[in-house]
Amino acid sequence: MGEGISPFAITAWRFLIGGLVILPFAIKQGTEHRIKLSLSSILTLGALGILNVVISMLLLQLAIYNGKASLTAVIVSMNPLFVSIFAYSIIKENLSRHQIYSILMGVTGLLVIILGESELRGQGFNNLPLGIVYAILAGITFALYTVLTKRAVFQFGNRITNCTSFLIGGLSLSLLNLLIGKNMAFEPNMRNILLILYLGVVITGIAYLFYFEAMKELSAARASIYFFLKPGLASIMAFLFLKEHLSIIQVTGIVLIMFALSRRIWMKHI
Repeated sequence: MGEGISPFAITAWRFLIGGLVILPFAIKQGTEHRIKLSLSSILTLGALGILNVVISMLLLQLAIYNGKASLTAVIVSMNPLFVSIFAYSIIKENLSRHQIYSILMGVTGLLVIILGESELRGQGFNNLPLGIVYAILAGITFALYTVLTKRAVFQFGNRITNCTSFLIGGLSLSLLNLLIGKNMAFEPNMRNILLILYLGVVITGIAYLFYFEAMKELSAARASIYFFLKPGLASIMAFLFLKEHLSIIQVTGIVLIMFALSRRIWMKHI
């Protein structure tokens, strides 16, 4: 996280920038397809933005701030299993017996990772147990956002949905920051500027568009499966850049989660 940038501020900035990046393309989409948003539609997309930005992504930043980046990434990678549950209960996507087995296996892997954390009571982090709780809640709320947004994408289009929800979510969090006294300002050095631009343009603007574009062709559960790449990549990056380590037990839990998710991919093709 950038020096001098609070989790509240960095989350608000990244979605405001992401929404502004998509805005010209959203306007073009609305003009070409004659899509007009009613007040109820704007409120619906705004609620999605608040769920994503104010709740889920803020929980993610707080998880990283209080705990370990590598452990947070592993826990949030459980998102596909949460998506399966919400997709089944909300938009009535089928949930097979094999998917149920995978969910149980993934939850087991998550418990192994958490219980295998040797630094759970250590002093090297702000509050590691609280960070774990935030990470779990971030994964659950982002899964809910994923399923609800898929329906909105089909109705309003990918660019309009993301642009509107990002801007409303970012503005809502900015207002909340002002109300609770969180500083939106940050030291304008090159590191902080590049970090926020990367998070806003690449991780938020571009990545979200690709994610929900894939979801138009795939089921919500199947599109989210590719989150299973995150644990290994994030653990390697956290080791290289943040000098974080995972125990052998936790690596076993990561393998169990990745096997649960990859098993779902395999079962889709047999």
